[in-house]
Amino acid sequence: MIITENSEIILGLNDNVVKVILEFINNCSNRRKIDSDYYLELLFIENFLEKNEIQLLEVDEKILDNVIELKTNLKELLKTKSITDMIKNEFELIDEALVVNEFNLIWKNKIITGGLRTWRKKITNAIWKNEILNSEKLDDLFVYNYKKEFDWVSTLNFISNRINFSTRQCGDKDTRERSYRIKNMLRELPTYSILYKRDTNKINSPICIRCGKEEEVWEHVWVCEANEFSIDEIIQESPYRFELELEAHGKNKEIEILRDHLCNFLMILESPSLILQGKSRKWELIRGIFNDKFNDLSKIKEEKTTIKELWNFIYDELKKRIWIPRCEEIKFLEEKEGITKLDLKLRKQKLKDDHNEESELEKIKNNKNTKTKENKNKNKTNKIKNNQIKIVTLGKLTNAVTDGLNIDKIWDTSTKLPFY
Repeated sequence: MIITENSEIILGLNDNVVKVILEFINNCSNRRKIDSDYYLELLFIENFLEKNEIQLLEVDEKILDNVIELKTNLKELLKTKSITDMIKNEFELIDEALVVNEFNLIWKNKIITGGLRTWRKKITNAIWKNEILNSEKLDDLFVYNYKKEFDWVSTLNFISNRINFSTRQCGDKDTRERSYRIKNMLRELPTYSILYKRDTNKINSPICIRCGKEEEVWEHVWVCEANEFSIDEIIQESPYRFELELEAHGKNKEIEILRDHLCNFLMILESPSLILQGKSRKWELIRGIFNDKFNDLSKIKEEKTTIKELWNFIYDELKKRIWIPRCEEIKFLEEKEGITKLDLKLRKQKLKDDHNEESELEKIKNNKNTKTKENKNKNKTNKIKNNQIKIVTLGKLTNAVTDGLNIDKIWDTSTKLPFY
């Protein structure tokens, strides 16, 4: 079709389409332009209009009414059988044909058509999710990840303390709470076993200083016979304490919800964990992992909120009645032995005199060299395998983001290949 110069053509575009095009053309900020989901298409249209000196103008209302009437008649005409049989709906938009920029964002031969900064933020989010998925300290939580047992959206909101503070809030209380929850989930709380491995000054044994019977690893903290309360006692008493708290704030509706779902809630806690082999789901709660079964107790938003508040309350009770008393008792016993907080921060004093210093340094050096030689090849092989797995899972997540999928609820089920 040949069109002469200064011609007027009625395209009959939708008002919203015209609005989007004009807003894009009149936007002077290139940074804001790349945020548009239709950046590639709009950039092509802008370039096409500018190159061919085409202007978009508003038409007269009478002409517009005639166009609308004509479009309606054409729609009716297209519905007739003789015409519908002739129509073949084949339409394909080739992104590469719309490219007008010299530089474009491409992932695996796919052009990112718009929302470039948003896409980059989603990829950054995928990178952090991938780090969690492939963390050695969380490997036990993802061994059977295909079972989709955990609600990681709720879990990460809880671990990052988003339930009490917004993303823009920060303070000493928030920092301490978040630090505890992260270390607790990783089972990296400063137990005697951890401190001994770190070669902390004045810590000469990994054995629990309270009971003196077992090595104080993370699991031992919660079951140590020196604890005043057991895990089961706290879990059984917490709902009543939570109800008293609700009653003090006049939340009668929440109390009814609590009573309706309490039995099923406790049954879930006491049932065997499908992920942590040989343990019940209460160990998931202790680590701060929210099981998806709690979401199945109710579909009503208010009831789901109350169930999560009960779960949070029990988690805090376990911390207040086991971990904090443990820390206070440890501090008392260490002070009794003359160990101060400053002593624990100092470097461990192993060397008594100059002669012993030389021999000890030589011994440490030899041991270190021997250990390094023995584990060098093994560590190198494991590192290569782990990096390969991380690359594969990150590629899957990046593909999902590029295809427009929301990975927040599917990232944790990404298949991890154990070996190559």
